[in-house]
Amino acid sequence: MNLKSYMNIKKILKSKAPVLVAFSGGKDSVAMVLYLLEQGVPKERIHLHHHDVDGHGDKLFDWSCTTSYCQSFADHFGLKLFFSFRLGGLFRSIYRNNEPLQDIYFQKVPGGEFHLIASDKKAINTRMKFPAVSASLSSRWCSAEVKIDVLRRVIAHNPEYSNEIFILTGERRQESANRAKYEETELHATSGKKRIAISWRPIIDWTEEQVWEIMKFWKVQPHPAYMLGWSRCSCQLCIFGSPDIWASINAISPEKVDVIDQTENNINFTLYNNQSIREKVASGTAFKMDPFWVSQATGEFTAPMIVDEWILPAGAFRKESAGSL
Repeated sequence: MNLKSYMNIKKILKSKAPVLVAFSGGKDSVAMVLYLLEQGVPKERIHLHHHDVDGHGDKLFDWSCTTSYCQSFADHFGLKLFFSFRLGGLFRSIYRNNEPLQDIYFQKVPGGEFHLIASDKKAINTRMKFPAVSASLSSRWCSAEVKIDVLRRVIAHNPEYSNEIFILTGERRQESANRAKYEETELHATSGKKRIAISWRPIIDWTEEQVWEIMKFWKVQPHPAYMLGWSRCSCQLCIFGSPDIWASINAISPEKVDVIDQTENNINFTLYNNQSIREKVASGTAFKMDPFWVSQATGEFTAPMIVDEWILPAGAFRKESAGSL
């Protein structure tokens, strides 16, 4: 199959297959959905999938507002939003000790019950360390374990995705040297004899300016993280965060830094080589952050999703390291 000629927006429009969007709530996933709507993709075919990196537990690594932000976006545009997670999330995986991975749970219906996907109980392993600050997904296991593998298994276990499916992600080549090497279109890992699963990165060649422009056109409120000064809306406690990012985290969520500090002591392993999280925080300078957006970021998102006067967020075009490679 020649995927370059096979995959484009016309192919999606002609098909009746589900269009699954890996939806983080960040600017790129939002821009990707707005692009689909502009191109006339029927709303009923768009399935937004959000992976809860904290495993349906207390918000630690992720922003507290992200779930409600994603729900607000879906509700406003009348789109289906599905949640999934690996039980216990990243925090539980750090403490993995002579045991298998935790089970996965996912929704078949928006707002519905969660269905179990059992892990391989024979795959025993020990971790007791943080993900590595590396482009390699094998050592930077956080993305692979609570996002990529979760989505792959959800697709494989959901009967609605048993035939043809389009899987869209919002990586852009401009973001990093690593992402610059990505293919725009490829067969997804879940493709097989019965399922045709096409992975497509529709905005891979977009610039950051184009991303903000489409959000401005639709007057969509960006995620609160951008309003505070974050350039990327990854996990709040992303391992790629710069010293200034960590100082800013400590300023608005000191309890989260406390947990990382305690974890470093518990497992005798620091998040950064030869540097404790306290040292990382001390080496940076916190952003000047609007109290309103601090409250929105660290709580429930209650601000309007569509604004009368769209404002370019403080984090736009910022070069501060704040997300995965």
